Amino acid sequence: MKKILLGLLGLVVLIIVSIIIIFNISPKPTISLAKAILFKIPEDSRNKEYTEGNVNVRVNLNYDSTYKSNQFDLYTPAKPKEGNPIITWVHGGGFIGGDKLEEKEFATKLAESGYTVAVMNYELVPDTQYPRPVIQTSEFITYLANHSKEYSLNMDHLFLAGDSAGAQIASQFLATQTNDVYRKSLGIKQVVDAGQIKGALLYCGPYNMPEIVLNSSSPIVKFGFSGIGWGYFKEKDWSQSEQAKSSIVKNFVTDAFPPSYITDGNTASFESQGKEFIKALESKKVPISQRFFALSEYKTAHEYQFELDTDPGKTAFNDTIEFLSKYEQ
Repeated sequence: MKKILLGLLGLVVLIIVSIIIIFNISPKPTISLAKAILFKIPEDSRNKEYTEGNVNVRVNLNYDSTYKSNQFDLYTPAKPKEGNPIITWVHGGGFIGGDKLEEKEFATKLAESGYTVAVMNYELVPDTQYPRPVIQTSEFITYLANHSKEYSLNMDHLFLAGDSAGAQIASQFLATQTNDVYRKSLGIKQVVDAGQIKGALLYCGPYNMPEIVLNSSSPIVKFGFSGIGWGYFKEKDWSQSEQAKSSIVKNFVTDAFPPSYITDGNTASFESQGKEFIKALESKKVPISQRFFALSEYKTAHEYQFELDTDPGKTAFNDTIEFLSKYEQ
């Protein structure tokens, strides 16, 4: 019996050591685990084109890109707002998962209010690497500009939107288009004039990825983001790397950054980073609209804005419409 117990103990130790080794030689096991638990990619079974209310939706259109996952959905209102403003949206998913499908309800409601909405997919970690999602955002904007007549788009009334990881990507793209030195340092093309960008809609974004790993009190969060960052920046000790530092958007904003609506939940999200980003923008005199809920008022989780049947979700949507109305012309 003693030999059997020792044998079982040895087997357990061997398994644990093997797991530790596996998770330390590649980011892929961590990414696969995080994707399975938190960032699943939903299956899109919608028709290629359909109508919902007064909104025409075209699904899985393709934009020209050097990289994979270059699809987008286009939500077109029957009666566009004056000036026909367009919102381009970068989906969330921790850089490793998610899909444009997850914006369906929010995008449809925006289109019902008269806004054309284009929601993009982009290549995900571990297949992609920094800063390809930002490059793909520029490719997406370029494609829409080149096909503006085909899709009846007014690219002179452009809003950039993003949620979660998409908020980081969208904000970084905007920083490149409003800061020449920063743009050139990342090798991003100038694809839109600052005057064309009317505003930014940023929901629950992680605007300082190194801080999450360096300062988080949660071992689980540190473990997960360590692997995601390793896969994204292609360096195991990425949090102190120059590439990671260049992704901290607040350090590169200028007074040309567009007016911005920024919000986040107060539970299991990046609320403090949203507030720090606002401080950086306000220091450059960038007009800001914001929404943060006190815990005593509402408990709001990451991506709360998509819970449109709740009071906080309704508030965030109404905030969005108010912001768009203010800056669309």
